[in-house]
Amino acid sequence: MRVPEEEPDAPPARPPAASVGEAPPRRARRRLALRSRRRERRHERVDTGCRLLREQLWTLALLALFVLLLLVALTATTRAPVQQWPAWGYRTLLGVFSFGALGATFSAARSLKGSSLRTRAHTQVSDARVTLSRAVLGALPGLAAYAFLQSRVLNLGDADNSKAFAIAFIAGFSERLVLKVAETFAGEQRAR
Repeated sequence: MRVPEEEPDAPPARPPAASVGEAPPRRARRRLALRSRRRERRHERVDTGCRLLREQLWTLALLALFVLLLLVALTATTRAPVQQWPAWGYRTLLGVFSFGALGATFSAARSLKGSSLRTRAHTQVSDARVTLSRAVLGALPGLAAYAFLQSRVLNLGDADNSKAFAIAFIAGFSERLVLKVAETFAGEQRAR
């Protein structure tokens, strides 16, 4: 004679449902605690990422403001128009350097826009250093492009200072462009 509880097709017995006001079982409490901790960590990462991104943008904005003030000071302290500044004078070189840095600052800010908030905090901190150094070092491609322009390697017609400043900005914004011109020029020199 069989006992009805031993039927092989019967589903396993479930514990009785908790009534309202009773605490959930231990396993469910653990799952809820883990979920809330994960949620808190995710919010902390997003908050940290937003804060680091905001700090990077403020640094770039202050750097751009400093460069703009330098350019205003350069033009305000002389009576000669920009086109009459000597080609290798300190005002022209500071102007080229400033426009290269300004272009690199805009490039760095633009690349921050595409960065994800999901990146880890230590990566964003190192990115802040890289972003700032990239903005400052962006002046060097501007100076290189100016040297190419003055030596007629980069032939764009009359090499006046306003054109040189525009090219320095573009070179600072896109340092790959300057590298491409330099590699092309080096390849032509080797072929000769």
